[in-house]
Amino acid sequence: MKFKTKLKLKWKLVLWSTLLMMGLFLSYNLLQYFVMNSWMVRYEEQSIERKMDATQEYFSEQDNQNLSISTIKESESFLESINEKSETIRIYDRYGRSVVAVSQEEELIVTEKTVQNEQIELQKIGDDRLLVFRKPLVGTNFVGTIEIVKNLEIFDGLLEQFGMMMFLTGIGAIFLSLLGALFLSKQFLKPIQDISYTLTRIKKYGLEERVMVHQNQDEIAQLAVHFNELMDQLEESFNQQRQFVEDASHELRTPLSVLQGNLMMLDRWGKNNTEVLNKSLTSSLREVKRMNKLVKELLDLSRLDSETTNDSNITQIEPKLVIEKVINDFRLTHPDVDFNLFLADKAPIAMTESHLEQVVTILIDNAIKYSDFKSKLVIHYQSKDLETEITVQDFGIGIPKEEIPFVTNRFYRVEKSRNRKKGGYGIGLSIAQKIMDTYMGSMRIESEVGKGTSVTLTFPNPK
Repeated sequence: MKFKTKLKLKWKLVLWSTLLMMGLFLSYNLLQYFVMNSWMVRYEEQSIERKMDATQEYFSEQDNQNLSISTIKESESFLESINEKSETIRIYDRYGRSVVAVSQEEELIVTEKTVQNEQIELQKIGDDRLLVFRKPLVGTNFVGTIEIVKNLEIFDGLLEQFGMMMFLTGIGAIFLSLLGALFLSKQFLKPIQDISYTLTRIKKYGLEERVMVHQNQDEIAQLAVHFNELMDQLEESFNQQRQFVEDASHELRTPLSVLQGNLMMLDRWGKNNTEVLNKSLTSSLREVKRMNKLVKELLDLSRLDSETTNDSNITQIEPKLVIEKVINDFRLTHPDVDFNLFLADKAPIAMTESHLEQVVTILIDNAIKYSDFKSKLVIHYQSKDLETEITVQDFGIGIPKEEIPFVTNRFYRVEKSRNRKKGGYGIGLSIAQKIMDTYMGSMRIESEVGKGTSVTLTFPNPK
């Protein structure tokens, strides 16, 4: 079963970081405490070992045959000279009876014990820890044990003070780690809180709100950047969708109004008036065709917006054949237009035939639409080192320079009334631009009012 908590992320970070610091500090202090205790005990062991060696050396200088209880007692002055505070040096006979004992303070009493071999041990007597070192003393007339007892009270006091110091510093470290965890969690969560705050403002005020990006280039800053980029895309998509709906509604309003007017005219006068009937039907049919064209273009745009191009489905085609096919169709419907073709041979591009035909049709249709009667069009197709270009040039009315950056926007018209008379909705170039973007191509428009327009499609050469 998972443990559930209502703690906020901030307090979870504070709690876990504080517990982690406590665990690390406690482990370090315990290790330091045991190392110091071990070092102190070892230091005292070495100290009393040196005294034991000095004592045995003293007795070895005596004649073993003369080593007796009396000579042992005579060694008391020597033993007192090497004895230190909190220490007792004692010599037992073979029966465990004390022969001589020296101590600067109260004699340290431990269980009497004779040994056959060297022995060192740590005993706990009451509140004191006693380090006991025993070694056999053997002569011709005497067999006994040398015993040195060291009280570790001084070192235990130091350890106690050290432990208290570690405890107090531990409390301080926990407090500081708590403050540090609060500060770090606040700094760490601030960008996330900014994103949450921005989402709240977006819900309240709209998509134009953005998260402030901090200077440090960490993962949270990158998250804020990606969030802002996502919001930019959402806002752009939302604005395009809103503009699309507004423009489509505006464009549909006129033909629907015309249809409504014609139907009202038919209802009032067209039942018995053939002229009114024919006029209304012709006008209605024209508006229905216009709406049908508009709906088709809107569907093309919608399909292109959601369409993803699969590279495996794209084959290399010869644009010359597609361009000639489109021109032949236009020659049938516009016999007054003079088409001048300059087409290269064997210069393939990576694009579906239907999309290329659609783009070329849009460009030629626009060129004819905004050129004079019996106009002239020039179509160039050439291949360069890294790219291939298709250029459609007319000598019509042209586009003002300040309008050129906007002509590929959906429903954009240079002159609204003129464009409507020509039968356009300002969607064709948007479709062409979208198709070119799909194939990593580009579309460049150059124009001069009164002299004409040149549109160049650039395709990267297939590898």
